[in-house]
Amino acid sequence: MILAIETSNPSARPDAAGVAILSPDGGVRALEPLRPIDHHDDALLASIDRAARAAAISPRDLSLVAVSIGPGGYTALRIAVATAKLIAEATGARCVGVPTARVVARRAACPAPFAVALASKADTTHLTRFSGPGDTTGTTVGISRAHDLAGLGIAALVADRFLPAPFADECRRLALELHPPRFDPIACAEIARASEPIDPAALLPIYPREPEAVALWRARGGAT
Repeated sequence: MILAIETSNPSARPDAAGVAILSPDGGVRALEPLRPIDHHDDALLASIDRAARAAAISPRDLSLVAVSIGPGGYTALRIAVATAKLIAEATGARCVGVPTARVVARRAACPAPFAVALASKADTTHLTRFSGPGDTTGTTVGISRAHDLAGLGIAALVADRFLPAPFADECRRLALELHPPRFDPIACAEIARASEPIDPAALLPIYPREPEAVALWRARGGAT
């Protein structure tokens, strides 16, 4: 059985964040959203518990834990990765981290080639370019500004509601289609099934920028 966690960007699409449990052949056994609950409780573990009950499985039935590792929200990624590590270590399940841009690209319904924009901040965003639906890995462009779109040779941009205004303006200038992302835990599981597992201890989030707390610490004279 496969547990997939896709909670990388809950503020972008709070209705889409959640977990899924799939059978070894890829059949969906359970799909649970990440429900807002009291901040003292763990919404992710609660969602996993509901999914496991709906699928009528125990933790020991899991053979693979897949998790979307970003870019995305700092806290959301930290919790998701820590949870995936914990479950994989406790159950002996294999562990796969899936870059979030690949999850989004797998469900993208837009002209190709296209780029996926994530982790937007100020007037920048993190871009990954995909040649088309068959491109399973993409090419990381990294932190970019709006003028960088012209050099990518793309027909569309997949971006959430936080896309900086200059990017939207540049998309109009270049006649690029704008499409919303889908953060789908089932897509995360599908990619993970064809990926090499790693040691859970080596699983890390993708943070395209230095965390805000670290940047503030440095600005206040913290040691390097």
